[in-house]
Amino acid sequence: MTMDQVKYLETPIKSEADKKLYKNLLLSNGLRALIISDPSPVPHDGFTTSESSSASAEEKPAEKNGEGAESTSSSSVVTTSDETTTSSTDSSGSSDSASEEGDEKLAACALMIDYGSFAEPQKYQGLAHFLEHMIFMGSEKYPEENIFDAHIKKCGGFSNANTDCEDTLFYFEVAEKHLDSSLDYFTALMKAPLMKQEAMQRERMSVDSEFQQIAQDDETRRDQLLASLATKGFPHGTFSWGNMKSLKENINDDDLHKVLHEVRKEHYGANRMYAVLQARLPIDELESLVIRHFSDIPCNNNVAPDLSVFSYKNAFRPEFHEQVFFVKPVENECKLELTWVLPSVHQYYRSNPDQFLSYLLGYEGRGSLCAYLRRRLWALHLIAGIDENGFDTNSMYALFNVCIYLTDEGFAHIDEVLAATFAYVKLFSDCGSLKTVYEEQQRIEDTGFRFQAQRPAFDNVQQLVYNCKYFPPKDILTGKDLYYEYKEEDLKEMISLLNEFKFNLMITSRDKYEGIDAYDKQEDWFGTEYATIPMPDKWRKLWDEAPTIPELFLPEPNRFVTQDFTLFWHEAGKPELPLAPKKLLKTDTCELWFRQDDKYELPEAHMAFYFISPLQRKSAKNDAMSTLYEELVKFHVCEDLYPAISAGLSYTFNANEKGLLLKVSGYNEKLHLIVEAIADGMVNVAETLNDDILGAFRKNQRKTYFNTLIKPRALNRDVRLCVLEHIRWLMIDKYKCLNDVTLEDLRDFASQFPRELYIQALIQGNYTEESAHNVLNSVISRLNCKPIKERHLVEDRTIQLPLGSHVIRCHALNEDDTNTVITNFYQIGPNTVRVESILDLMMMFVDEPLFDQLRTKEQLGYHVGATVRINYGIAGYSIMVNSQETKTTAAYVEGRIEAFRSKMLQILRQMPDDEYEHTRDSLIKLKLVADMALTTEASRNWDEIINEDYQFDRRRRQIEVLRSLAKSEIIDFLLETDTKNLRKLSVQVIGHRPADMPEPQPGQQTLSSEEEATTETTSGSERSDEDDEEDEEDDEDEEEEEEDDLFAALENKLNIVFLPKVGEEPTIVDIADFKKCLEVYPRRKLEPVEEDETTCAARIEDAIGKA
Repeated sequence: MTMDQVKYLETPIKSEADKKLYKNLLLSNGLRALIISDPSPVPHDGFTTSESSSASAEEKPAEKNGEGAESTSSSSVVTTSDETTTSSTDSSGSSDSASEEGDEKLAACALMIDYGSFAEPQKYQGLAHFLEHMIFMGSEKYPEENIFDAHIKKCGGFSNANTDCEDTLFYFEVAEKHLDSSLDYFTALMKAPLMKQEAMQRERMSVDSEFQQIAQDDETRRDQLLASLATKGFPHGTFSWGNMKSLKENINDDDLHKVLHEVRKEHYGANRMYAVLQARLPIDELESLVIRHFSDIPCNNNVAPDLSVFSYKNAFRPEFHEQVFFVKPVENECKLELTWVLPSVHQYYRSNPDQFLSYLLGYEGRGSLCAYLRRRLWALHLIAGIDENGFDTNSMYALFNVCIYLTDEGFAHIDEVLAATFAYVKLFSDCGSLKTVYEEQQRIEDTGFRFQAQRPAFDNVQQLVYNCKYFPPKDILTGKDLYYEYKEEDLKEMISLLNEFKFNLMITSRDKYEGIDAYDKQEDWFGTEYATIPMPDKWRKLWDEAPTIPELFLPEPNRFVTQDFTLFWHEAGKPELPLAPKKLLKTDTCELWFRQDDKYELPEAHMAFYFISPLQRKSAKNDAMSTLYEELVKFHVCEDLYPAISAGLSYTFNANEKGLLLKVSGYNEKLHLIVEAIADGMVNVAETLNDDILGAFRKNQRKTYFNTLIKPRALNRDVRLCVLEHIRWLMIDKYKCLNDVTLEDLRDFASQFPRELYIQALIQGNYTEESAHNVLNSVISRLNCKPIKERHLVEDRTIQLPLGSHVIRCHALNEDDTNTVITNFYQIGPNTVRVESILDLMMMFVDEPLFDQLRTKEQLGYHVGATVRINYGIAGYSIMVNSQETKTTAAYVEGRIEAFRSKMLQILRQMPDDEYEHTRDSLIKLKLVADMALTTEASRNWDEIINEDYQFDRRRRQIEVLRSLAKSEIIDFLLETDTKNLRKLSVQVIGHRPADMPEPQPGQQTLSSEEEATTETTSGSERSDEDDEEDEEDDEDEEEEEEDDLFAALENKLNIVFLPKVGEEPTIVDIADFKKCLEVYPRRKLEPVEEDETTCAARIEDAIGKA
């Protein structure tokens, strides 16, 4: 195809701060492509230098799990979008510095096909999702399975895909140097994928594993329950996930293979594809790449199914709104949901009445429904609006949902909750014009678009490819962000639809509502238990006679809306600034770090405060009270601070390892108001407490702990960290202590917490030093804290694992969950830049072979990953597999992990030198990727501060090590670790099988579902006699009140959950007993950079309130 065969569409409208160049193309084969050239200067990292290179790669995340406790550099291999994370990279410097070669950005590409689960054949439910998986299994041009993924990873990139109801999305990121070759591999999959039958048989198991992992997710189960109410013949009644039942039972493999190819040829035509490509290359060069690689994707001229023939009014059967649905959840939660079926909202995008009503109904400030319910302790949380997933919003209909998370008191007063909800919904039709409120939101959204921070290319292409389909070319960048115009008729139409007594009412609770004796119905695919009753007349009467409630009114004018957008660095004449945060203050109660922004040039700032207390680590009860205290402070301030969130500011306030962590970000002008409100809440909340508040929050926290503990991966992590950390309490111990917390206990804790603190603080962005001092001064003056006396309680220490291998096993707490999670952790020792660099590179080498062997070939589980872990300065790495106990045993999977690990030396030794150098260079480029947003850079700096490492130039140091790192050094490192210093911990959370299903045989996972039922016992997940006795006791207990017995069962199981020794492997059955005789690594802390000599002593005195 030549340039003159390309049709140019209207260029999108962009914000004044957006320096990127755009082209909108329509290729002759019908494919629409948006090209984005990003010539804007890279936010320069003055710490890093590099040899000349045009390549770019982005590091996979240095994720913080419990900030300050453990950092991870992940090489996890996954194929679902919810596992994708953006990275943080070391970048701190001056925008006036010379722009050195080596500061990198990534190239990214997204391709969306106008085909999803709504169009799949009814006989083959889940086929669209299955097809997405099969596309990756090689092409005619590059026949090796997963060759595209392998190429991307070797080039420091990442790829992924997901299937929705009307769309299928593929996307990847990679260094620009490898963009051309990556596009060649990628488009070969779209032109002629192989999809061989033998690959189909394996990949079907992967689809089933994915289903098993979400089978216990309540939100997914809710969607499928609603799908079961679809009117016959409507496409949304399908089971979109797919599993062995839908893709194997009563289905001939030859037929399935044939249908897969037929569906792809019918629906994967270029005329139904949308592509977005972003890189720093010149726009014409990018256009040439698009034409060269995408123009010969075949066009079949088939169009997508016309969903407009299905009326939203008839999308669901009458029982959808005529019956009340009572649903038994997996998690311990209680919520009330009202769901209206509205017309598709795509047509309303210029006035956004749905988003505006979401704002009003979901508002949590004064006058709101949420505030009304909170004051009565009937609810603690409320969300409203239309979810962006394809089931909730599509070309047929939109589901507008109001979800109220009820307390026990709220469930007991459900009539009053409904009455208030009905009154609030009807308020919008009775209050006259909403134009004033709408225009305030319109200004806020306009400001957000005007000062929009750069998104990483990877995120940007995914968002914009969706917009390419659903918005006109000129509105691709603005369609989802702006309130273009106030259209009263659109708003009135939607309000009138919400004012019809025609909605689905769903109550999800483990407590049974009056008149419900049993959950006597079951959804087919997920097994969700539920019951229904006709809509009660009393609730119809509440709707018809909804009273006017004076406490409910529209949002007031927002005091947090930003008016001043002055850039202080500009006002100061754009001076050259220090590359790293500067320590402005250090006392025995606080330290303050500061860096004024000279890179992003936006009127925003990021603040972080760590309120470190000796109280939290004194006992499991104190640790639990710390979380209660945090929740109560947020409850105390939420009504006053919610307008800040509406105005584009944000804050998080959470209990962390040894205190409370506050993060605030957004437009800088009024950020300090949030900090001051939180500090006031910390001091004043004790006097607001009473028995009712304690009871509601204690019960809510028990539910939160429970809902975390029943997730196998969360339980696996909790056990692992409890073994490794010197002072850490198991979550179950904190859960058990909650019932012992009295009102006097909590008041004492809340009163004592602010009295003795050490505060670490970072303020970075559009701020001045003086203003930063003022913010910290306001905090110190409010808290009036004294120095910490028991310093040992706030020192972070890690246990040194014994030489050899140890295992700790427990059963998953949800007996309906088949998922088994095995994490093998290998402790190395004190971390250094060299050690961490070697581990990073080692994980990059094993990433693809690990995925290929354990997931693709052996099908051990859907999630397989290798991760570098740093626990309080002690390095290690882990290999994790999430399998299902119905398919294979934990013992077998653990053995296969070790079998792979034993080959790691062989992989390295056999690696050609040029491949080693290529991978090493890709990692170097990956570490040169600059931060695209202030929040990312500030978060990276904050990690250095709270970990007390202060290596703000960490990236530069790592790159220096990597450049001289020989393959032989990595081999020697691994050999030394394995032969002389192997310190291994295997944490195994074992899932459950049906009682009548024997254990699978080793290697059984590669067999058919029928064969999976014929197994022999292996010891790794064998249940003990004690477990069977507990089952009998639990059956008897079910005659009593269900929720309390569920908690009792949880406590009893966890008391005996650590399984006894099997075979010769040393087994941990008591964590405290195991740890008491072990050495504890000394905490190696680096000295921070020296304080700036110009720091004014008087200002220090002022900051600590002593002036």
